[in-house]
Amino acid sequence: MKKLLLALIFFSSSLLMSSSAFADDITKERGYVDFASLNSVYGEPKVMVNLNKTMLGFISKINLSDPEASELISKLKAVRVQIYNMKGSDQPAIDLIAKVSKDIQSKNWLPIVSVNEEDEKVRVFTKITDDLMDGLVVMVINNKSDEDGREAVFINIVGEIDPAQINKVTKSLNIDIDLK
Repeated sequence: MKKLLLALIFFSSSLLMSSSAFADDITKERGYVDFASLNSVYGEPKVMVNLNKTMLGFISKINLSDPEASELISKLKAVRVQIYNMKGSDQPAIDLIAKVSKDIQSKNWLPIVSVNEEDEKVRVFTKITDDLMDGLVVMVINNKSDEDGREAVFINIVGEIDPAQINKVTKSLNIDIDLK
């Protein structure tokens, strides 16, 4: 699971390095999820990615060396990532995950992964409409006290998502995803 999260972060971060965001209103898209900001609790995110359809379309057109990646990117409408270093209480991040989970389940999002370990909480949801996955949400709280510290991670990918293509793209980038 951690490798999947790292792959999504790497994928999103690599897209960010190629561009800057323009303003699009994605809040009405089926796969969009509103994450309340944890800035007032933990400060600015250590990683923040906010790519909209315009930038993703631009990236898909210039990424001609990998047609599978270009095809995947061209079908996305937004990639949003917020990663916070947790300082003090973990409760605000835990509360946000519970609130978002309850809200999106009431909107027919499907929970596909739930991990409740002492040092880690993970929630992964997908939104499927007309047999197409058009939203993915990953929320993680990592309380491990290693060199990376304690983190709260919130990822939302909006648009047509083909899991087979994501796997091909990560393999082409030499990212090992262990889904066991």
